[in-house]
Amino acid sequence: MTSEVLQQSAGVMSAASGSDPGGHKRSLAELLAIRPKKTDRKVESSNKGLQESALYLLSCHQDVNQFLSEVEAPPCKKVCNNDCSPSSHLQKFAAFNDIFIASALRDQALHLNLPPNILGSKAAVSNILKICHNGADREESLLSQEQRDRLNGFLQTVKGLLTENCFSRSVFLKHIWEQERPPVVEVVWHLQNSDIVGLEDLLESCKDPHSAVDWFCRELRSLFLNMEKSPDVDFCEEMISSFLTVIIGRAFCKSSLPGKNSESPKLTKISLSILDNMLSWFLNLIPEAQNDHSFKPGAEQYWLHAYNASRYRTRVIPELLEEFFNHTLSQTLIFKPKLKVSDAIRLQGSWSFVKTCPLLRDLYRKLFVLLSAEKLSSRIQKVLDTQEVNWHHVLACVSCLVVSQPGAQQVVKDLLSRLLSQAFETYELEYLITAFLIARQSALEGPAAFMSYTEWFKCTFGTASSFQNTTKKSLVFLLKFLSDLVPYETPQYLKVHILHPPFVTTKFRPLLMEYITLAKTQLADMKVSIEDMGLYEDLSVGTDKDQTQSPAQQDVEKAVQIFENTGKIPASVMEASIFRRPYFTSRFLTALMAPRLLPEAPDSLMLLIDALRRADKIPLPMMSSYLDACELEKHRKQEGNEKMQISLNDEPVARLQAALWELRPFITDPNRYDEISSRVAVISDRLRSLVGSVNMDALFTESVETLEPQGLLVADLIITSFCQCVMVASSTNPPDRQGPWPSLYVKMLCGHPKALYAVLSRTLQLFCQQAGLLRDQHVVGLAVFTVHLHECRGSFQNPNIEVKALEKFWELMLNNQCLNSVSVILRFCTAAVSYACCKFSLLSPGAPLDCIPPLFMRKLQHLLPRLILEAREEGFMEEEEDTDVPGSSVIFPSTDWKEAAVSLWRQSHLQQLLTADAFQLCFRDWLLWEMNLGSHNDPLCDIERQEYQRWALNCSFLPEFSAKGSCGNDLETACSIMVDALLEFFCGYKASADSLPSRTGIVDILCRLQEVVCDLLGQSPSGTTGRLTFLFNLFHQRLEASSDSRSTSAQLRRQGELAMCFRILLGLPTTLLISTSSETGCTSLHCEDFFRFVNKELKNIGPRGCALPYDITVHFFRGLLGASTQCEDPRDAVNSVISAAHAQCPIILTSAMLWWPRLCPAIKCQWGRLFKANLPKAIETLREIQSHVDRCLSQSTSLPLTDSMWLSAAALHFTIKRTKLDLQGILQLFDRESLQMLNSLLFFAIIDLIPVMLKGGETDKKALKNCLSIIGCLEESGGSWLTVFQPSKEKCE
Repeated sequence: MTSEVLQQSAGVMSAASGSDPGGHKRSLAELLAIRPKKTDRKVESSNKGLQESALYLLSCHQDVNQFLSEVEAPPCKKVCNNDCSPSSHLQKFAAFNDIFIASALRDQALHLNLPPNILGSKAAVSNILKICHNGADREESLLSQEQRDRLNGFLQTVKGLLTENCFSRSVFLKHIWEQERPPVVEVVWHLQNSDIVGLEDLLESCKDPHSAVDWFCRELRSLFLNMEKSPDVDFCEEMISSFLTVIIGRAFCKSSLPGKNSESPKLTKISLSILDNMLSWFLNLIPEAQNDHSFKPGAEQYWLHAYNASRYRTRVIPELLEEFFNHTLSQTLIFKPKLKVSDAIRLQGSWSFVKTCPLLRDLYRKLFVLLSAEKLSSRIQKVLDTQEVNWHHVLACVSCLVVSQPGAQQVVKDLLSRLLSQAFETYELEYLITAFLIARQSALEGPAAFMSYTEWFKCTFGTASSFQNTTKKSLVFLLKFLSDLVPYETPQYLKVHILHPPFVTTKFRPLLMEYITLAKTQLADMKVSIEDMGLYEDLSVGTDKDQTQSPAQQDVEKAVQIFENTGKIPASVMEASIFRRPYFTSRFLTALMAPRLLPEAPDSLMLLIDALRRADKIPLPMMSSYLDACELEKHRKQEGNEKMQISLNDEPVARLQAALWELRPFITDPNRYDEISSRVAVISDRLRSLVGSVNMDALFTESVETLEPQGLLVADLIITSFCQCVMVASSTNPPDRQGPWPSLYVKMLCGHPKALYAVLSRTLQLFCQQAGLLRDQHVVGLAVFTVHLHECRGSFQNPNIEVKALEKFWELMLNNQCLNSVSVILRFCTAAVSYACCKFSLLSPGAPLDCIPPLFMRKLQHLLPRLILEAREEGFMEEEEDTDVPGSSVIFPSTDWKEAAVSLWRQSHLQQLLTADAFQLCFRDWLLWEMNLGSHNDPLCDIERQEYQRWALNCSFLPEFSAKGSCGNDLETACSIMVDALLEFFCGYKASADSLPSRTGIVDILCRLQEVVCDLLGQSPSGTTGRLTFLFNLFHQRLEASSDSRSTSAQLRRQGELAMCFRILLGLPTTLLISTSSETGCTSLHCEDFFRFVNKELKNIGPRGCALPYDITVHFFRGLLGASTQCEDPRDAVNSVISAAHAQCPIILTSAMLWWPRLCPAIKCQWGRLFKANLPKAIETLREIQSHVDRCLSQSTSLPLTDSMWLSAAALHFTIKRTKLDLQGILQLFDRESLQMLNSLLFFAIIDLIPVMLKGGETDKKALKNCLSIIGCLEESGGSWLTVFQPSKEKCE
């Protein structure tokens, strides 16, 4: 009947909704326009009957579904009057729309003889289903954005019908459940958020509770599936939390809700069923055994969001939430109790915390958030006492408990004590079985979580007051239980029971021996010998897996460690020598006395062996055999007959290691040099089978990162083998007679980009993180490797690698900030240069210069004179003859490598070589390296560093004979280079996103700059220092070069450079700011360069736009007073400069007024010390201005009119700000004659307002209020505040 009615009314509602028969929608205005226009009342009266018939016809053919979907408001035209805004227009239209739709529904219901709320509810259901299922996949539980927008709009219409009593919630809910395809779960969420119907209403209205549970659970699972591919996971999580808040509140609510007393039990049952159903679905998908390679969490992982306690804190009563978590824990523990106790005993080793499925582990950890360890223990015991349990879930819960919960160890001990007490009181095996399973499971998590099973068994049953010693029945009860467990026990637990048996009296000793005999028989059947067990073996966590070390070897290491700490033979070793004699003799002593090369000084192992010998624990024949074997091992080492026992059938790493080892005999025998290439080919083949032939896009990793295990192992093998080969080859021949093996080795490595990448990355890691731990052999070997890598740089196979990638690698590797010990850099560079000189005859005339990286030579020039004082001696080239390069002294660390380095440095050929353009260390690089070397990693103390830097400046970079990169005794050039280097160093850290290190060498270089500037001032002709303006020119050049780009990064870099210029300026002598000249015979002062720098750059560096910081202000005045001493009339010179500041740089004077309370005493002190006379007139004027302002504010008098009213206004403005006086009262002192003062005061107030408005806050309101007050005072005095923004005539011109 309903469908017929709805079909019958389709035509009329189509018209009302703006649809023509063809489906084209027309607006209401178009429909009304089609009606014939009214002519007069007579015609209207005659056609009244016709109109009523037409309206009746329309009413009988309305389509309610389409009519209700016509909810979009017409476009809002611009409203001209001020009384009607677009928002109010939309509100009026929405109200009109609701009334209009409700009226149409009532008309339709009247004709159909149906209540309006029934007709509206059914039409609403029909429209919602149409929105959800029209062109959508039924498997989707989420709406598209288009469907979501349509649904939200339609729900606004439904809310309007609800307001007009044209909608019934009960009919709506009933009709929803009558549909074949109920709406998706998101629709329910929107209905609940719109306060139309809630989830509890929907579930409660279903006649069949099972259908409601199945529908909702099915929708939730579908929602979880969609969350895996939905980008809006947060929206889905919020939806789940909203639903679960309702369900948890109804499932565990103790009292009935008002008005729903009869339905509350039904709703509680449905809600509880939903929670249990979803938990069962979740637990069903958890595998019995965790397999990290096969198991991947799916949609079920999103159900864990239901247990995020933080989502319910403001929504659900804490007691209800705790009850929900307790209920979930109980249901998890009893879920499918199919495992027997015997299965639990056998499998519990694979149920530890680490091996438990992550989903189950996360579930427990989320439940533990609200439940304390005591409550969890009580809940577990209650479940164990009353129901059949899933032992997998129970024991996994115990593991999570002892690992996750603080204080859980004592709680578990108390639980075990209660279980054991009940077991021996009632003689129920279930309590005893449960206690043993929980104790073993807890012990699996290690000593940090729980005591070992051995300790627990000894503490529980190993004393006279233990449970089993109360009566004979108790002892029989325990031994029978242990005997019944024997067929199911694993070897480690049987070993514990045998070696640490329960305490029994002598009378009942035979009962215990029966059990021990049974346990030993079981071990024998399992082919496990009790004699093979180590002295310190952890029996509680042991498994039957193979271990990397034998128990005897572990016992030896532990015994040596105890002997080192105590100086006595461990008690366990002495006990084993008596009670476990077979193991002690055949296993322990064999591992202890393995043949080795004995050290010259006895170590702990030798001392332990000697102590056992003196205690008669080592048989004499065994001791004699041990000494003979050690002597044989010594001869084998000396003769070089060591052999690696590695089979070619082993793993690829072992095969590569064997190939690298087999290369050594060929590099020491000159007669076999021609076979080296074939051996290198074997290494290449083994390397290819291990790492493949994949090209790398980079030669190395620029950041120090951890390599993958295989790459790290390969890199260590290659580096170690190369270093060992270098030492072996150098022990027999000098570098120039060692054959081609280093070049072939490195060239082969260049053919394996992946291996070369690992080697270079590992080398960078060693230098940057472990430089202090590198031995001399490693440093020398890596130096030789880098020399040959530079030689073979053309062999890189990957064309994508940049040309200068290797040079970049050298810079990173030899970075002073990277290394902890600068001496390692010097050792490395000395070894590399010495090797290159010997290998390639670098010091011979005509030798190629590209056989060594130029950076190594420059680093040698930097560090060798720095760290070795003898290298700074002058005149040695003329006094001493050249000797051969001591390559052996550098390669073998047994000699003094510093002496060899000095000998190398004194080679005249090397000194001539260092003058080459490629190898010469320029002044700028030296400055950057010195700044990069902080005091924390500089081996020189402060005084030594100062002495070295002065020596380097005076002897290397300032003299005339220095060529490229030096100054030629031009101090001005030296200052320019030093300033440029300071700016470059500072900006280099900012550009690389690194914070400037707290301990760098910037301070030392600034000190050297000050010294050079002082020398330059001393060299200036008497009465002139005009040449020092080059610094301002340099500042301008640097800042203009960085101002071309408008990017944010470039602007930030420019701000950093400007700040550094400011710091440099403050660190230089104050007189540098003032230029002097004596062209006319009289010395005069000039500040045009400083004024130009202030006006162009420094004016915005301070916190206010109209004043400079105090540092630069007092710096200027000190320099001005100091420079005036060179003039015949100092007072006139100072007056002249300040007068120039009035016209050229007024910000200097406003800054003086800002800081006058601090500046005035400094000026008076310096002037009095220099001249002991009255202050210059210009400075006295500044003091008088400030005095007038102070008198005005203290005595409420008007300010006198002066020629510099703007300066008086500045003083007044800053004094008001400084004293925090009320501006409103001060403005009353001004009259019509003070308009210029008010204009100037407004200017300073606006300048202060601009930065404050950009920041906002309460200060913003105060500054704005001050500006408005001044403007009001100006208007009252007949002035105009707009003159502040009008440029003067001079500026316009």
